[in-house]
Amino acid sequence: MPLFGLIFIAQVLCAVHVVRTGRQYFWIYLIVFVPVLGMVVYFVAEILPGLMGGGHARGAASRVAKALDPGRAVRDAERRLAMTATAENKADLAEAYLAVGRDQEALELFHDALTGIHATDPAIMLGLARTHFAREEFLETQVVLERLRRANPDYVSSEGHLLYARSLEAQGKVDAALYEYEALAPTYPGQEARYRYALLLRQAGREADSRRILEEICQSAEYAPRHVRRTKANGMRWRAGNWPREKFGAMSARYTAIQPPSTL
Repeated sequence: MPLFGLIFIAQVLCAVHVVRTGRQYFWIYLIVFVPVLGMVVYFVAEILPGLMGGGHARGAASRVAKALDPGRAVRDAERRLAMTATAENKADLAEAYLAVGRDQEALELFHDALTGIHATDPAIMLGLARTHFAREEFLETQVVLERLRRANPDYVSSEGHLLYARSLEAQGKVDAALYEYEALAPTYPGQEARYRYALLLRQAGREADSRRILEEICQSAEYAPRHVRRTKANGMRWRAGNWPREKFGAMSARYTAIQPPSTL
């Protein structure tokens, strides 16, 4: 069979897949008018993620899909909410809005979801707190998280605890923030909590304590697997030479934990 015949069959199969799985119809135009490249892009963005079993592979494919169609998550969440107006679907759409910077709409949806039997749902309350924090409404963040804790005393969230400490720090409540960071740092997955704790200790004038924790972070980096040191391991970027040498000496030439993620 000639090559163009195989390409035509592949185009038909891809177009059928688009229709049957409810994908956006712009994929059909891409497949038809940019035959080979369009099908490759469609396969990587839409088909491959469902075939992959590894988390890293799925994550890479997901990033490709988001880059190609950044509004897809919002559209999908909007469609689910239009079909079934549940609190879970409202919260999912709120998360999608928050991810693309539509924080006012996210705020309204989270409030709308927190009604009835879901009035104290911890996951939705945490989403609301994250939205307030993204809007730099730090007191509101603190209030929501304290209400979450009272309503759900057995609920444990490292993310929520870190967000609480950060909201206190952002309000200038240094002693309270230090207390929370100290409680969180030993159990938080990764280095971000310890790093933020060390920076706040330095700000509070406790240079020796800050240096000790930063040295511990450096030591952890030194013994971490190579792939961890190459990436944003545990929410931190490891780079060399960015701590002040006059403060940290030779340590700054080995590993540096800098720039905790700005996203929540």
